[in-house]
Amino acid sequence: MSYMRIMLAMVLTGLALPVEGISAFAEDAMPSASDAAFARDRNAEIDASVARVEAERTAEFERARNAEIEMAFAAYEQAKFERERNNEISASLAAVAGARARDAQNVAEAAFEREQNAEADASMARVAAVQEAEFERDRNLEIDAAMAAYQNVKFAEERNAEIAMSLAAVDAARREAEFVAARNAEIEISLSEVRSRQHPIETGSIARE
Repeated sequence: MSYMRIMLAMVLTGLALPVEGISAFAEDAMPSASDAAFARDRNAEIDASVARVEAERTAEFERARNAEIEMAFAAYEQAKFERERNNEISASLAAVAGARARDAQNVAEAAFEREQNAEADASMARVAAVQEAEFERDRNLEIDAAMAAYQNVKFAEERNAEIAMSLAAVDAARREAEFVAARNAEIEISLSEVRSRQHPIETGSIARE
């Protein structure tokens, strides 16, 4: 196989040899002057092709690397967003749970206050009823005492009136008796005088006859 065919096969198959290997191969092949010039040209082309391939590979690697970096950064941003979102959701759930707990506590406190107020109202109603009953008993006792005092006064007045009437009757009877006695005494005196006057008159009249 000639040198040109070997180089062409290498290019077609995509094989790339280092410059030192190509030079050693060229020296072993002992090409002619024209072949050496052609080889230099081909080596230059190969070097340029290798450089292009390396540049393309580097660009592809950079693109792939950039894509990986972008994907990793996107994944990091997504993870960061998800973490922040999860934190927000957790904070929101905690706030909701806290609000519900506060609401439940407020409801419990309001129910307790209502129960306490109901108990206080019932207690005050019982106290008011007891006080009302005691007031009514005291009032009834006062009324009974007043009625008893009134009855006593009325009885005393009636009794005093009866006593006064009895005393008046006794006094009238006494005065009547005294009057009757005095009148009888006067009558007796009058009768005595009459009798005493009648006896001498009768004697004198008989003497005159």
